[in-house]
Amino acid sequence: FPLLGHLKKPYLPPFVSDHIELVGDAKTELAQYIPKESLPKMYGGDAADIPILDTSDLKSSSADSYEGEELEETNIAAGDKMEICIEAENGAGRFGWYFISEGDYDVGFSVKVEEKEGDKTELEVRKYEKLITDQGSYTSKGPCKVTLTWDNSYSLFTSKTIKFVASVAEVSDVGGKTKS
Repeated sequence: FPLLGHLKKPYLPPFVSDHIELVGDAKTELAQYIPKESLPKMYGGDAADIPILDTSDLKSSSADSYEGEELEETNIAAGDKMEICIEAENGAGRFGWYFISEGDYDVGFSVKVEEKEGDKTELEVRKYEKLITDQGSYTSKGPCKVTLTWDNSYSLFTSKTIKFVASVAEVSDVGGKTKS
């Protein structure tokens, strides 16, 4: 890598190349530039190692179910979006979702929550960049609508096949007890 870096560096603008220092062995050379107490042990420092996101509990795209629920499969064309809405109209609800993209293709994903309190509607949007898989949940305090959006508009040529499940269970209180 250092050889390739040295070949590319002359073509970078000075305001970028002035801030790049190429090193050979990270464990021995990074300490010259970064204090050891700030460097993780994996790079020869004294700081705690950086945790790596564990996705081992997420299923593979060949799965047909997730936690006992059958996955729906759909194709999102290149340049297109898909939305689904799930609602808890009469009271509080616990919303859940899971999806995985076949072929490890990424897709934009967002969650929009519209929660009604009296005459007022609160809006919360959680936008995630391009993901291959995600699972999540949201518990509302009252009547609520959750819109899940898969966005493939950035892709010019590649359609994406996703498998997903989305559900809502009404709860009697915010503590999460299910109504009987």
